[in-house]
Amino acid sequence: MSHRNTLLGAVALGFASLPALAQDDTTRIAFIPQIAGIPYYVAMEEGGQRAAEELGVEYVQEGPTSTNAADQLRIFESFVNQDFDVIAISPLDEETLKPAISRAIEQGIVVLTSDADAPGSDRQFFVAQALDRDLGYTLLDEAVARIGESGKIAIVSDSPSIQSMQNWIAAIQERAESTYPEIEIVSVDHTDGTAQRAYQFATDAMTRNPDLKALLGMASTTCPGIAQAVEAAGATGEVLSAGYCSPNTARDYIKSGAMPYSVLWNPADLGYLTVWVGDHLANGGEITGSFEVEGLERTIEYLPEDQVILLGQPAVFTEENVDDFDF
Repeated sequence: MSHRNTLLGAVALGFASLPALAQDDTTRIAFIPQIAGIPYYVAMEEGGQRAAEELGVEYVQEGPTSTNAADQLRIFESFVNQDFDVIAISPLDEETLKPAISRAIEQGIVVLTSDADAPGSDRQFFVAQALDRDLGYTLLDEAVARIGESGKIAIVSDSPSIQSMQNWIAAIQERAESTYPEIEIVSVDHTDGTAQRAYQFATDAMTRNPDLKALLGMASTTCPGIAQAVEAAGATGEVLSAGYCSPNTARDYIKSGAMPYSVLWNPADLGYLTVWVGDHLANGGEITGSFEVEGLERTIEYLPEDQVILLGQPAVFTEENVDDFDF
């Protein structure tokens, strides 16, 4: 018997507790990343498992082996069929998932998005690492601080169906238009989720634009490719590469100078928060305002207009601090 079938009514966040549950009635929480095995999602899993151990819940993480929306949908439906209490997902393609999310919620399953959102779906909350606007602004602001307020920039992203990355690109474009009018975004390319394809697009962008000043990567899968392209072209110190990738993924390139910085957040904390929120909701809790999470030792902000639960501000990893992190 699952928790969602034994709810005892809504509990105001942080101000009430539920009776002890039977030992065989453990909350079951699943998370589906965009791709399995990369350091970023490994760190999310570590954080999720830590929360699960502390909260006494079961946590399972499974994702596709490539950024394939159909495979992600099959995994989602498998967790629905296994009667999980909570399913969290970092969507690859909102339209593919929308009907399945609606059916899961009709069955009483708590459905969250985490890491990336599907705002047009029926998902109940988005557990967000940082606001898309802040992520886009930070990546461009840090680039401009290094290359100056004029010049050409190329963007290399993952699949165009990943809405969060499209939002980051839109924020970068808006920031350039409103604040840095002499910054020219010369191209936006979309890969198949591999570093090899990112390498090709980055190389092509530098060939087409000999005066290119920066390459910005929108995913951990693209960051190594664009940094390798800069190194292979002998352009370290001439063409800046940067993006959204984990310290472990970016470390060698940060130290070589090919990628002077990376923007991200702590995915282990995001995994922890996702499991905490899922367990809280599965046990009848409500999210009505900002709240404290003891395991994270921080206040979590709630944005009710979009049902967004916000972990915090973006982090910038540089040569000075990259060795302080391991994910």
